[in-house]
Amino acid sequence: MNERHTTFPSALEAFFLVVCTWAIEYLMICAMYDIRRWLGVDDFYGLATIARVLASGLIFTALLHWKNLDYRDLFHAPQTTTAATMAAVVPLVLLATPCLFLVMGELNDLLQAAFPPGSDVSERCKDMLAPRPPQIIMVCVLAPVVEEMLFRGIILRSFLRQYERGYAILGSAVVFGFAHMNIYQLVGGITFGVAAGWLYERSRSLIPGMVMHAVINSGVMLLANTGAGTADNNPTTLALMLLPALPACYMLRRVLAGPVQ
Repeated sequence: MNERHTTFPSALEAFFLVVCTWAIEYLMICAMYDIRRWLGVDDFYGLATIARVLASGLIFTALLHWKNLDYRDLFHAPQTTTAATMAAVVPLVLLATPCLFLVMGELNDLLQAAFPPGSDVSERCKDMLAPRPPQIIMVCVLAPVVEEMLFRGIILRSFLRQYERGYAILGSAVVFGFAHMNIYQLVGGITFGVAAGWLYERSRSLIPGMVMHAVINSGVMLLANTGAGTADNNPTTLALMLLPALPACYMLRRVLAGPVQ
């Protein structure tokens, strides 16, 4: 298909899209509030999680049609098979993700030490990550798919056509962090966004980033509901996580080091 509006959004337009997403999210929360029990979500923050994913999906769908893109072009741009990408890159991403998870955890610990969250913030996070079926589906399955399609498939795709590679990846990561609406997720979102952006820029496929996003979200939910810290502060656990992760990071860099197709 012939893509239209290839340089939309710009950096400023991307932030405007995030604000539009917030507005749609608010309207959806209001619309769903009276049917929250039917949805199986009794708390406000669980409802907000559902509304956020739906709002991102609505914005993404509108942009997909406006830019005249189809899902095949969006998910895997180069003329290589999706199966080849899955076979070569995704296993390395799965092995390497613990490195990113640990970095994000340490940054979060430093941030919380510098700016201790209030009890209301902690309770809000617990509610958002409660292991209920709707929350699990939204956080661990749908959010990684929808957010990668919007922030990497649409926003970063456009940034790479307008800005230098490094600025494009960092800029899209800042937009992604900003979309989470709080300082704690801002830092983690930027960190994750840089890694996911690099994966997309190198592979031109959304699949590796979606896999990494799903693993990170699942890990955060697991830790939030087990009361453990990052790697449970256990040197043995840390070593077991890093033992395959560090070589996988090196191999991933080697595999994706070639020119972008």
